[in-house]
Amino acid sequence: MYCICCKRDNVTPYDEMTNNSYSEEELLWGTEKTKDGRIRTINNRSANDGIIHMIDAGYGSTHDGDQFVIAICDECIKENVQDGTLLYWGNYMGFSDISEDDIQKSKMTYRRRKNIDKLV
Repeated sequence: MYCICCKRDNVTPYDEMTNNSYSEEELLWGTEKTKDGRIRTINNRSANDGIIHMIDAGYGSTHDGDQFVIAICDECIKENVQDGTLLYWGNYMGFSDISEDDIQKSKMTYRRRKNIDKLV
């Protein structure tokens, strides 16, 4: 899938359970019910070399209720976190000793960028 930042086809979805027997299109738009009743979408599948995820437009957007699938490659993630365009929120896998420092760095970068923008 194409990265939303660099526009290169860098991020590849795959299904670790079926060894990628699905096409990229099937993985991006597919919805599948598992044996244990869970629903599998691109949000809970894996991706190589970046992140692929659905985002929801909330109230206030001209796209209220719309859902979009976006991808961002690892290289662009690193670059955009460093300049405060992408904000680090945490690590859902429980690596809290690392993520708290990263959260504080992200907040500092965000504040610095916002203050510079206000001055300019």
